[in-house]
Amino acid sequence: MQVEKFDLGPGFPEWTEIGQDTGLDPLAMQRPIELVFQSLLPGISTITLRLRYYSFFAWLLEAYAKRKGVTSDYDFFRRFHRKAEALFALTCARGEVELGVAGIDWARRQLEKIAPTHPGAVIDFREAADPTSDVNLRYLRNIGGAFGAIYASQMQEMGLIKLDDRDLPVPFCKDPGLALAESFQSSIGDLSEVFLDAVDAGQVSVETLDRLAPLKPSKIESGSQEQQSLSVILMGRHAIARPSDQIRSRTLRMLLHVAQCFGRPPRSEETKWTWFGARNGIEEVVHTSDLQLVWALYQTSDLLRLAYETLLTVGLNVLRHAPRQTASLSEMVGALVELANPTQNLSLKDWLSQLADGADAENFARASAAAMLDGLAEGDDQKAVQSAWNLIAALIRKSAAFDDSIMAWLGSAGHFQSLVTEKRFIEALRELPAATAIAQIVAERILRRHLWVASRKFRNQKAYTYLFEPDDGAVRYRDHFRVAPSSPRLDQAVQFLRDVRFLNGEGVTEIGSSELEPA
Repeated sequence: MQVEKFDLGPGFPEWTEIGQDTGLDPLAMQRPIELVFQSLLPGISTITLRLRYYSFFAWLLEAYAKRKGVTSDYDFFRRFHRKAEALFALTCARGEVELGVAGIDWARRQLEKIAPTHPGAVIDFREAADPTSDVNLRYLRNIGGAFGAIYASQMQEMGLIKLDDRDLPVPFCKDPGLALAESFQSSIGDLSEVFLDAVDAGQVSVETLDRLAPLKPSKIESGSQEQQSLSVILMGRHAIARPSDQIRSRTLRMLLHVAQCFGRPPRSEETKWTWFGARNGIEEVVHTSDLQLVWALYQTSDLLRLAYETLLTVGLNVLRHAPRQTASLSEMVGALVELANPTQNLSLKDWLSQLADGADAENFARASAAAMLDGLAEGDDQKAVQSAWNLIAALIRKSAAFDDSIMAWLGSAGHFQSLVTEKRFIEALRELPAATAIAQIVAERILRRHLWVASRKFRNQKAYTYLFEPDDGAVRYRDHFRVAPSSPRLDQAVQFLRDVRFLNGEGVTEIGSSELEPA
């Protein structure tokens, strides 16, 4: 069975989610990688941290429609849902603090201001929820709140809500969202009126917060209507489930299988290497499948990005230590070729084969990536560069496992570099002497590439992102950045599986095991 790459459709977030903490994508290699994991886990993002927000917001939309009526005043709705989010954060900060809740730090500060043993103490959250108040006073700086800035687009991707109706600018629930709203109402019962009355008042007592504790994200009861409704949505079993929902379901089942083998919830980094095919001490954690190959494609592509960015980083080190932090591009290229130290008289093809000779591609790639990142951390430029080329050699070999249907998942506009473009470029140079080919790759695909990317960002976005800049026929050092593996939503997916009671600290639960059984 071939896996089809699906169009994510409108409303899916376009912001960068991976890479450097500075937000840079210096070689424009991130977007194709993002497209892969966005397609593999649609409806989950790196900032959707708790599953219960999906049922909570569905319920909130229905409560708004029933209490306030359908309205075209989106600003009025925004004030309503921001007050609800602030109250939800206060509820989650009272007692045992919940993780992954928007505004939780603000809520903890508010609770610290009052005597914890005084149940009648009241917290007024109207100013914090007001989108026009000073940003330092808000529970969340973004005026869209957690719903508008984080969850709405993902809920739309899951088919739960409608966002783009011209006649009704206030979002509303579709049938699967209505089922979630009903299930949340069933879980909290009469507390719904307690919560909504506090939202209307814009203030809440500590005693009321204690009463509202069952609304917390961790309070989804196993076997409840809400737990069942969330599992139906998450695993793509609702009546209008789309192919993208099935892809998410298959990835989640793969995660459950890894957790079953490990006997605990898996971590993102070890899962990425497992699906890449590296040995992890547990035999046959997963069987090769079409979807696992797509996850392996993601990891291969991200590792290639890391290798290229490592070579760029070392080039910046060379430039930073040059006289007046200025050198020619050819001097930077020459230094990087010298650090690579290719074997004399070997073609690029033979040299890359020699680097990975006798090793399986997957474990050689893992060892090389670790050594490369260690070299960067230790300031050992030669170790970083040579490990980067070892990694590239392993990735070229690994890429042979991907046929055209798998590589198509990287399809994107031509101005993005990807495993597809770089494999083609490297293969075109395979008969050249290794030193000559390395020089061309470094010059064209890394150094000049960065100047081109930075110039486009400056022209189109008015953002000055040059890490080195032209200077009277040479280039001058300007800044550094951090090379880091991406975060493809796997940790968030694991948390969702915990929230829906498919996982606990010991691994897969009884109801989670039922998801692994053949349909």
